[in-house]
Amino acid sequence: MKALVKREQSEGLWLEDVPEPEVGTNDVLIRVDRTGICGTDLHIFKWDKWAQGAVPVPMVVGHEFVGTIVDAGENVTDFQRGDVVSGEGHVVCGRCRNCFAGKRHLCNDTKGIGV
Repeated sequence: MKALVKREQSEGLWLEDVPEPEVGTNDVLIRVDRTGICGTDLHIFKWDKWAQGAVPVPMVVGHEFVGTIVDAGENVTDFQRGDVVSGEGHVVCGRCRNCFAGKRHLCNDTKGIGV
């Protein structure tokens, strides 16, 4: 499959063929239909000071997308093949005042995953 890769510690990104991920028992495989480019991606492309301290190389980049589930592990029950989903890089606690108020973007205990 094609993926945008930060291959080395310098400015730039590379479009490369990479192996399709294997689907574990708790995983879903998503075919990306549309993607966006955000400020984080620009930091990684430019290889600025923030990226140099935060991004392991090599890595596949891209965390804002919408796609279709094409495979699901045997333990997956909330999603199925054909579901349209979007990626979310923020995992919230679901217990703080902001989460209860529907303001998850202001969660006191947000964890960022992926880049």
